[in-house]
Amino acid sequence: DFNIGIQQPFGERNETVASVHANNNSIVSSGIYERYFKTKSGKIYHHILNPKTGYSYDNDLIAVTIISEKSVDGDGLSTTCFALGLKKGMELINRNDDVEAMFITSDEKLHYSEGFENFMQ
Repeated sequence: DFNIGIQQPFGERNETVASVHANNNSIVSSGIYERYFKTKSGKIYHHILNPKTGYSYDNDLIAVTIISEKSVDGDGLSTTCFALGLKKGMELINRNDDVEAMFITSDEKLHYSEGFENFMQ
């Protein structure tokens, strides 16, 4: 069993926003706070790109964390849910069994899928 800290976006290294308990689960996060640059005007361009525009997604999300059985599923879902945005991403997760998610919006609010809090410490 492990307790896994979820990184506080744009926070100091090892500063967590939540902690989850993992036992035979994978925890995967996608976010804009590690690989990005900020313009002089304060606009952030990050590495999760919208293939339709070629620019960074601009959908009010800063991070998505997935709890799943397999890491490969979590990796694909974290990026997919980020691209879909909060509403559609949450709908996708809540339709799938054995997968949970936490979304962090730009106002630093945490949004949980139906069973995510069962994993929280």
